[in-house]
Amino acid sequence: MDNTGKAKKTSELSKISHRLRSAKLLKVGLKTGLKAAESAVSVALGKKTKQASYDTLLEESMRYFVGEVSELKGGLMKAGQMLSVYGEHFFPPEVNKVLKSLQSDSKVVAFSTMSKKIRSSLGEKRYSRLRVEPKPIGAASLGQVYRVQVFADDQQTIEQKTPFQTMALKVQYPRVQGAIEADLVAVRKLMKVLKLLPNSSRYDLIYDEIKTMLHYEVDYTRELRYYQKYAKLLQGDPILRVPKVYPELSTKTLLAMELVQGRRLDEISFLSQERRNRFALGIMRLLYSELFRWRVVQTDPHIGNFVVQIKEDGYQEDALYLLDFGAVRRFGKEYIENFRSLALHSLENRPSKILYYGEKLGFMKPSDTEEMQELFVRIALKAVEPFSEKYAGKCDPSGEYQKHEYDWSDLEVVHEISKLARNAAFAFKFRPPPKEAIFIDRKLVGSVTLLKVLGAKLGPRDLALSYLKDLSHD
Repeated sequence: MDNTGKAKKTSELSKISHRLRSAKLLKVGLKTGLKAAESAVSVALGKKTKQASYDTLLEESMRYFVGEVSELKGGLMKAGQMLSVYGEHFFPPEVNKVLKSLQSDSKVVAFSTMSKKIRSSLGEKRYSRLRVEPKPIGAASLGQVYRVQVFADDQQTIEQKTPFQTMALKVQYPRVQGAIEADLVAVRKLMKVLKLLPNSSRYDLIYDEIKTMLHYEVDYTRELRYYQKYAKLLQGDPILRVPKVYPELSTKTLLAMELVQGRRLDEISFLSQERRNRFALGIMRLLYSELFRWRVVQTDPHIGNFVVQIKEDGYQEDALYLLDFGAVRRFGKEYIENFRSLALHSLENRPSKILYYGEKLGFMKPSDTEEMQELFVRIALKAVEPFSEKYAGKCDPSGEYQKHEYDWSDLEVVHEISKLARNAAFAFKFRPPPKEAIFIDRKLVGSVTLLKVLGAKLGPRDLALSYLKDLSHD
């Protein structure tokens, strides 16, 4: 209690209740509906203009939504985050800002609740080998990560044993998977009431894709396989690494992995330009390899999914560890080959080919107006501006660069593309993009943001062309 007699809000949740979840979702729906009705009355009485009333409704409803659901965890929060990526080009900036805050506003679930989940998932025998530190070292919308000491399986009591290993244990919140369907229905109803997306069956694919990705992200057995797959794919890479995983202590809702300690990407600005460029080139190689060689893409490359290890004995020993493979998505060969062609012809400034492959990918239609065609070409050419010959400085694995390097700390290109995309939303009458494009866009924007954080200076045209023109991989 505080001195006013009111109970203080805690930053920790004692439990995740389905009854609480249903009540809060109902409350959000009713409150949003009432706000919409009040907005209509204000307009009818002439107290506010239609636009001013709508703006107020949006801001109040989204902030109320985030305030209520930040305790619910699971698909509701994750769906909001995914929609913020999709809505980058469609939603008003204030709406996207609130949706993105769902991640940072995430509260921690109490250890008493999470320890029960660990015990029930592992069983008593395996659980008895562990000592879990109660304070999580990480918390997100779908689960929390704990530091765990592992002991040998013998007859000694745990107090007599010496731990032979320390690892990280990713623990999914209780009953998250079962709430995905209801969570998506709730988010969709909110979008409908606020008229943020047109009421069209064309958007069913968007929600279906988000649902699929949510089911992927709560399947830790699948994620463990991708940790193993990426470890093989990146074997021998000069800088990229993947933590080891431990299947014997993992389940569908628990993932045991090597505890990797180091710095965040935004904590290495003191390093030389050459060393930071080397990390940037690793991120670029990863992006090109995932898209054009493996057709397997980790579609959530945000700053929290990387750990930097700096070696004092030389930059050749620096390492960038990749974390979290829940959002991995496979892409069909035909789609990626068409995307490769679109990127290549954009680099070579061929508008007719850009339109041809834009149509093959589902962005364009034969009936589109000349204005729509010109807008699509402008977006494509703007997107590849950092890869133009103007910035084609030296770009080799050592991270060396020349005087005409592109400065990735300036994301003006991304802002200009966003403006063009918002114009396109109206010109294309809010036609939804191809479902694959949502996640490729998420990967591209996320990767570029990482280059900005690193303050990379390099012209990657030659590197990009080496992947775009390499057709030797299935």
